[in-house]
Amino acid sequence: MHKLLRFYSQNRLKVWATILGIVFVILIIQVLNSISRNQMAEQNQNIIEQETTLSNVVSYDNQSETILSDENVPEQYRDDFGNLIEQFFTYCTNHEPRRAYNLLAQETIDVLYPTEEIFERSYCAEKFDGDKDFSFQSWIKSGDLYIYQVKIFDNMLATGISNDTYYEDYVTITPENGEYKLNINGLVGVKNINQNYNNDQLDITIRESQAFMNYEIYSFEIKNKTDKTILLDSREKTDTTYVTDDLNNQYSSLLYENSEEDLIIAPGETKTISIRFSDVYREGIVITQITFGDIILDYKAYENGEDPQRITFEMEI
Repeated sequence: MHKLLRFYSQNRLKVWATILGIVFVILIIQVLNSISRNQMAEQNQNIIEQETTLSNVVSYDNQSETILSDENVPEQYRDDFGNLIEQFFTYCTNHEPRRAYNLLAQETIDVLYPTEEIFERSYCAEKFDGDKDFSFQSWIKSGDLYIYQVKIFDNMLATGISNDTYYEDYVTITPENGEYKLNINGLVGVKNINQNYNNDQLDITIRESQAFMNYEIYSFEIKNKTDKTILLDSREKTDTTYVTDDLNNQYSSLLYENSEEDLIIAPGETKTISIRFSDVYREGIVITQITFGDIILDYKAYENGEDPQRITFEMEI
């Protein structure tokens, strides 16, 4: 012990210099290790972000390949459209109807879901009960409209069940107030028409059309200008009230969905009526004419078994 103290007393400066040197080296090593760990973490994060971005881009590129038309979704729209659809259906699968509702186009709100409660009950609860997943693909492009097919199915990882059953929806991207919104449940869009036609018996205004993927609904305002009750269609045949496209294809009305009371117009009465037609939405379809081909001008005589006058009323649109 005495020798050790004597050595320390004679070499005090060297001893402390050595200790401080060792401490300094340890500190430098710790700092360098910390910097290295931070750089590695940052690089890993960048890699993750790049992989995520690349994954999304590749996914949206694939999903932008249109099935039923030759024109794919342009590159400048792919991320915006893909993100919007993915965000909406992620909210639905996560059971967040309020956030999903905020992404709906005003047309969908006006026509299908005027309140968030109706949307939650009629769309979310019905189609996203339990654990669901989804996929989507560009389906058709016509004019300025981009329509995607969406498949909603059971989440295999959550349920452990693999099956081929799914619910199918078609969503349309629509610009609204400088941003993009979604028409859902097959609604393509709403068109205001407000064209009026009249003759001696009737005054008919075509108010609007609501285009869906599998049918179209036209709203009419009809005034009976006579002193007799008019029946808009006898419904004795299925092809007397129809729309015609620019290729002269005819699409029948689905008047069985309307009651007879809908089609009866009293003398001097003005009635609003909606009629569904069977035209299927496709690329470039243009409806050019609406025809009421079996209008009975005296409904009471028809009820009594007589054969009153019948007329055809055609309207170009």
